[in-house]
Amino acid sequence: MSAPTLEVRNLRTHFFTRGGVVKAVDDVSFSVKSGQVMGLVGESGSGKTVTGFSIIGLVDAPGRITGGQILFKGRDLATLPEAEMRGLRGNRIAMIFQDPMMTLNPV
Repeated sequence: MSAPTLEVRNLRTHFFTRGGVVKAVDDVSFSVKSGQVMGLVGESGSGKTVTGFSIIGLVDAPGRITGGQILFKGRDLATLPEAEMRGLRGNRIAMIFQDPMMTLNPV
């Protein structure tokens, strides 16, 4: 059996606000092997976008990854320096948004 290309283990991404902690992603786990296609499906506000942003290292303050691992080809993306993430983002790993025709439209 081949190892997964992407493995998310017990991912937690929380937002720390004046009103309290918002647990946007709480204990999410999945894996994707090479050649496999996977989609995140859920209701509005269920954490799909925050999960994607967590994987590609684009969670803005006041949010942050508070636990879990994001393994891409065995490397934990959650612990990589930003310079290394920039090298991977768009080259080795990317996110396609819900309406790709609008997102990828150069006009």
